[in-house]
Amino acid sequence: IDPAVAAVVGMTSLAVGVVGGPLTMTFLALESTRDLTLTGVVLAASIMSAILVRETFGYSFSTWRFHLRGETIRSAHDVGWMRSLTVGSMMRKDIKTIYASTTLAAFRKEVPLGSAQRLIAVDAGDHYVGVLIVAELHSDPSDGEVPVRDLAKYKDAVLVPSMNVQAAAETFQRAGAEELAVVEDFTDHIVLGLLTEGHLMRRYAEELDKARRDLSGEG
Repeated sequence: IDPAVAAVVGMTSLAVGVVGGPLTMTFLALESTRDLTLTGVVLAASIMSAILVRETFGYSFSTWRFHLRGETIRSAHDVGWMRSLTVGSMMRKDIKTIYASTTLAAFRKEVPLGSAQRLIAVDAGDHYVGVLIVAELHSDPSDGEVPVRDLAKYKDAVLVPSMNVQAAAETFQRAGAEELAVVEDFTDHIVLGLLTEGHLMRRYAEELDKARRDLSGEG
């Protein structure tokens, strides 16, 4: 075996295992050697290296370095759209709030059944207290003088605008919630909006399909 050929094939195979991109490495080898015959060997070795790393490790070694820094991507095309699909871009801002000190009887009078699905309970400083499901409060057997704060749900589970779609989905799963409030930050719970799990998963599916079509060239 020609040592020069072995060196080029070995370097490109190693590079593909580390950073991925078998075609990129093959074209770099072609540009360096200007040898089409060698390029075919390099391409075959690069593809084998990529498949071997994917099958045994799951992703390239550079992606693994991202994992050590707290990222959760599995390939390069995961980065852009998962970062841009944030809670802030998906949340509804036209939310209805009500003071948490409102009694159940006053709530039923102020919010008739069917007028809304859910409201956000806030305190006197407009800080988040919990989510109120209108149908549940109208069917609740509690005394009418009970403040709605006692019937609020998801008091400790909130989202912030900077969360990406994966972090938000994990929060929904931990809370077992179908809707969560979006607050300014975890310290000062000023309510900014509301996000439902159904809308989150629908947007995720749309972006995933778009990424797949872009990758396959379907437009």
